[in-house]
Amino acid sequence: MFKIRRYTKDMADSWNQFVETSKNGTFLLNRQYMDYHSDRFCDHSLMVYRRGRLYALLPGNVSGDTFYSHQGLTYGGLIMNDKVTAADVVQIFKLLNAQLQSEGLHHVVYKPVPWIYGHQPSEEDLYALVEVCGARISRGLSSTICREHQNQWYRIRECGARHARQAGVTIQETDDYRAFWQILSTNLQTRYGLNPVHTVDEIELLHRRFPENIQLFVAIYQGEVVGGTVLYISDCVVHSQYIAASPLGKQLHALDLLFQVVVSTALETHAYFDFGISTEKHGTYLNESLIYQKEGFGGRGICYDWYEYDL
Repeated sequence: MFKIRRYTKDMADSWNQFVETSKNGTFLLNRQYMDYHSDRFCDHSLMVYRRGRLYALLPGNVSGDTFYSHQGLTYGGLIMNDKVTAADVVQIFKLLNAQLQSEGLHHVVYKPVPWIYGHQPSEEDLYALVEVCGARISRGLSSTICREHQNQWYRIRECGARHARQAGVTIQETDDYRAFWQILSTNLQTRYGLNPVHTVDEIELLHRRFPENIQLFVAIYQGEVVGGTVLYISDCVVHSQYIAASPLGKQLHALDLLFQVVVSTALETHAYFDFGISTEKHGTYLNESLIYQKEGFGGRGICYDWYEYDL
């Protein structure tokens, strides 16, 4: 009943059309997004057909003897249409595992799409991971605001936003990523010795490809960028991909005002605003000061999971 084919570049249109109409795909799974860093990953994406018609997708790459879904993405997992059933997914996983094993692979790392991104319930894969694969789980904790059940802000966040506004901080959308990237890069280097996942050239490229899905909002004080956030906008969720403030921005509480504006605007049109994870070391360490800030804006827990199993 099912057949699995390796993705090739000539299938990009079919792939993208399926993502667009799927029940749990977002623009991150569009090949124009996925392939911006194709030189870093050995693509091993798979397409599942049922009676000759495309039925599901599995974005993936291979490194060594491990299949990842996908190392270059926040999430991946099985992308399904609304006709896929639980029994289908169990069978699909059995076939996927057999195929990967026949190709000499021995290990799978699977990152499903968190439920808030789906147009409808779509966690059949999570059942199959246990039923078929006996997967082990790692878990990152994000903070998300639900439009229908918003929590009151902590007083410290409300006071910070008022202080920033009174000081003359303003919030605006911009296409100029470089000033913000300097702040972001400095913060990550100082605190963690890391660089942003994307270079500024890469994020500008992706913004040009997806101008409605990738947007930058910044806090301005006396003509200077003192903070900002890059938003990834999908159908159901506005996700804060990057957040940073300069020392002056922190002193002015610029991020409090920034999120007062950005969150209220986002929830006018989207069901969820997601701040991103506050965990490190594969979920084994909770950054309590970071999540306290996000919870202060009304965010509450959503899990970003990783499943691992041997073939």
